[in-house]
Amino acid sequence: MAQAPGKTKGRIDWIDTVKGLTIALVVIEHTTYGVQASTQHLPEIFGVISEFAKPFRMPLFFLVAGLFAQKALFADRRTFLDGKVVHFAYFYFLWSVIQIGIKMIPHSGGNWDITYVNLLMIPIQPFAVLWFIYELAIFFLVLRALRDASKLLVFLFAISLYFLQLDTGWMLIDEFAWRFVWFVAGIYGSRYVFDLAAWAQGRPWQAAALALMMLGSVGTTVFSGLINVRAVELLMGFAGAGGAIILMTLLASRGWTKPLAYLGARSLYVFLAFFLPMGVARIVMLRMGIENGDLITLVAAGLGIVTPLVGYAMIRNTPLAFLFTRPQMFRLTGKSPATSSGVAVNA
Repeated sequence: MAQAPGKTKGRIDWIDTVKGLTIALVVIEHTTYGVQASTQHLPEIFGVISEFAKPFRMPLFFLVAGLFAQKALFADRRTFLDGKVVHFAYFYFLWSVIQIGIKMIPHSGGNWDITYVNLLMIPIQPFAVLWFIYELAIFFLVLRALRDASKLLVFLFAISLYFLQLDTGWMLIDEFAWRFVWFVAGIYGSRYVFDLAAWAQGRPWQAAALALMMLGSVGTTVFSGLINVRAVELLMGFAGAGGAIILMTLLASRGWTKPLAYLGARSLYVFLAFFLPMGVARIVMLRMGIENGDLITLVAAGLGIVTPLVGYAMIRNTPLAFLFTRPQMFRLTGKSPATSSGVAVNA
């Protein structure tokens, strides 16, 4: 396998850059549709960005999450459970309670309807964006159980789930069926992903042309309506993810993505906490009479990304560090969890 290009201090720059891109797109998406719900109008510019990225945003996230998962699947049981189950469970339950608790405050100004029932449903029905943490733990558990099974059969099983288009109303079931194929592709195809990144670095002009063609095909299918064909959606997930990886590799190799790489290495903090500054900024701007949806989205998304990073830096050495760093009492081993699960779990 080719060496992964762009390493910095034990990390791989293009992977951190892709993680940064992914979290940025997630924050933009939630901000965009939050603004739409509040104003009854989809922001023009950010609406286009969110619709364009929809076919590959989460596929890219789960594919990259699987790139380093193979080692964890064959680790000893205690290490595996600590790093891939307990770690995710800690942040999932903690931040589910925080998010739901905040949104239950009377007259909080949001466009949500949250009650104590949402708290009771935390173990079986994820709340808001936090579903991805829960789902990652399930993906790891399932593939740990299937680690000795035929890779072809597992991949065919994952694709079959994708085409079932389950709509049970239970997020864990539906999202598992929809997203599992990307995590499996990341694990089983990791060699090819790293080879693709290495090829892109060695042949930048050809790689740039290929990336633009792949991302262009995504845009064409999205805005023509062809994306609604399930098989096309699957192909565009791979095309968009591949195009994004190539493009981020090229930019990272030239040192042009340091802010995104910084964000990607700390993306877990943003995933957990972006909802609060984003929501507050949106509500305040609307009450100020600002009507430009793109301006509201830009400011709210920017604060949603920056504020958790600043907050983490401020509290990391205080008693409040438990918000972003799992305390020793919630660890099964004496080691910090691995940092390569795809969500920058360096807490």
